[in-house]
Amino acid sequence: MNDEWLARWRRGQIGWHEAGGNSALRKYWPQLAEGSRVLVPLCGKSDDLLWLDQQGYRVTGVEISEIAVRSFFADTGIHFEILDRAGLKWFQALDRPLTIVCGDYFHYADEPHDALYDRAALVALPPKLRPAYVEHTKTLLKSGAAQLLITLEYDQSMANGPPFSVLTEEVNDYWPGLQRIGELSAIRTMPPKFLEAGIDRFVEAVWSGTPD
Repeated sequence: MNDEWLARWRRGQIGWHEAGGNSALRKYWPQLAEGSRVLVPLCGKSDDLLWLDQQGYRVTGVEISEIAVRSFFADTGIHFEILDRAGLKWFQALDRPLTIVCGDYFHYADEPHDALYDRAALVALPPKLRPAYVEHTKTLLKSGAAQLLITLEYDQSMANGPPFSVLTEEVNDYWPGLQRIGELSAIRTMPPKFLEAGIDRFVEAVWSGTPD
């Protein structure tokens, strides 16, 4: 999985990248105390990192591709330093509390975070890896941490992921305390391979809550 992801970044196959950030984040993000620590797994070079930073949070993304990490800082013009911690590279912004940890997400460890934003992590992983991802993520969050999860729903018989379709029953198994609070059509922003397959329903389902 990691090798495939790294190869996609090397080839520039990043059809999942959403220029300008995700509209559901801006619509549904919960109000948190200034300075809250927000975890963004498998963040790529997402513009959502910058939006969360601008809301006054301390933001930590985790991304395996150094190409993606360096591209984020190059695109935003944010100056950074690199620290080596436990075999992972921590790209820390110099003028704001924003960090992207470069390395395998399953090797990332830190003090528990106050909130989770997941738009591109759970849906990026094949079914066999998703339970392990959820269990590891739970170790990185405080009890009752705020969560905003965005999943995708489409006919996977027409085209396979990543990103993958993750249905309601699976989300309920992982986080029973999350509530489905909205859905948005993502036809206009879906990766080209889904358009080519003729998929005409591509939905972002939005989940929120503070499960233990």
